[in-house]
Amino acid sequence: HLTSPGTPRFDVKNQTWKVPVLCKTDRGILIIGEFSLDKVGNFKKIPTKEEMLKTVEMEVSKLPYLFYGTRKELEEKNIKPVAIWR
Repeated sequence: HLTSPGTPRFDVKNQTWKVPVLCKTDRGILIIGEFSLDKVGNFKKIPTKEEMLKTVEMEVSKLPYLFYGTRKELEEKNIKPVAIWR
């Protein structure tokens, strides 16, 4: 998985910067943690690698996915199709 910082936001009440950690997966981009920095940019809180890995695994397991197949293939895999209409 590839991680990168998201858009930072400043919490005026606590005088801290909060920067989400984004993770690019084969199922999409997920927020998997958050760094906290004081107003001059010193780190206050950094999520551990283990915390972020646990979060990405949990979030990916909850994501829906598309399966393309014939009705027969779906039945063989015991997948119940859902139609989405606009």
